[in-house]
Amino acid sequence: MARRVLHLIDTGGPGGAETVFLDVVSGLDASRWDSVAVVPSVDWLHGALSARGIEPLLLGGSGSFDVRFLRALIQAARRHGAELIHTHLLGSAVYGGLAARALRIPAVSTFHGQVDIAENEPFRAAKLRIVGRRRTRVVFVSDALRRFFLSANGRPVAEEITRVVHNGLDLDEFRPRRDPVVRAELGYGPEHTVIGAIGNLRPAKAYDVLLWAAARVHEKRPEARFLIAGEGGGGPLRALLDLRAALGLDDVVQLVGFREDVADLFRALDVFVLSSTFEGFSLSTLQAVASGVPAVATRSGGPQEILEEGVSGVLVDPGSPEALARGLVSVMEGALTGGVDARLAERRRLAPVDRFTTAAMVGAYEHLYEELLDGGAGDRPTAGGA
Repeated sequence: MARRVLHLIDTGGPGGAETVFLDVVSGLDASRWDSVAVVPSVDWLHGALSARGIEPLLLGGSGSFDVRFLRALIQAARRHGAELIHTHLLGSAVYGGLAARALRIPAVSTFHGQVDIAENEPFRAAKLRIVGRRRTRVVFVSDALRRFFLSANGRPVAEEITRVVHNGLDLDEFRPRRDPVVRAELGYGPEHTVIGAIGNLRPAKAYDVLLWAAARVHEKRPEARFLIAGEGGGGPLRALLDLRAALGLDDVVQLVGFREDVADLFRALDVFVLSSTFEGFSLSTLQAVASGVPAVATRSGGPQEILEEGVSGVLVDPGSPEALARGLVSVMEGALTGGVDARLAERRRLAPVDRFTTAAMVGAYEHLYEELLDGGAGDRPTAGGA
């Protein structure tokens, strides 16, 4: 008989955490796991779940702590017969942890980035003590994020209940292939070297650093063109547009907004760039590797666990337009671009196959579920736990 898991997230996407949520909910073995997906609003994630034949449960909270939302969550979990709660991001981890404690069932809490565990988070220690109860596994999407958490938080969560589960990718969707039609649709010709960044407009993406680097690259390589694809508007978008104009890059850097056809975008790129100050994992870097696109990425955590230096990309220090520009120019001029043979492209693609597939990620979560539900090792009192 399938065991019931309630999945909880407090954001609607699009984004990396929401994509992982979607892939886990839809990828679990239906003969063993029956999922109830709880989302906060009719948004990108709600539509993506519905498109995969999963009707999500709408349940949204408000304010810093919503007792009514917690009560409704407990009632929903009880009504659906949940045996385990799997949460994503800190807010959901707190509510899910409290609900799981009230129902005396285990929980899995997945953290996707430093924002989940920021030092300025109100009542951080208390929240992490709720998350770190005895029958919980606290999951990080990279070794770097786990190390940061354990070193920065005074250990309110015991190390023995922490795990690393890397995000995964559907390698049938992302394959090495160039598509001149997509390039033409975006306004690029064969004379251009197209450098693309994919990710929502957030401070951690450091797109201002990328624009300063783009100015340096374009000065040396006038054929370079930059594309930034990601959701965002208001102040962050206005600031980038103003900086682009100030740097004289209006004809060089294109901001295309959110795109559903991410795999197609990679087929139009010659180089992928990641300028982030910190990345919990970086699905877009993995997508670049799988697509056979050479990457220039900052040493921001997750990318170091994805890229093979000199084969799939180049790593540079974060926060430096000069270092980012040097990395991009070196890739444009070096053996990682354009004229590589099919064998090197396939080496790039095969790099993430073993560890970074959707199947591997889902299988790791299924193992954690079994560990908790079947009373596996590690189910003992922890620092700050219940």
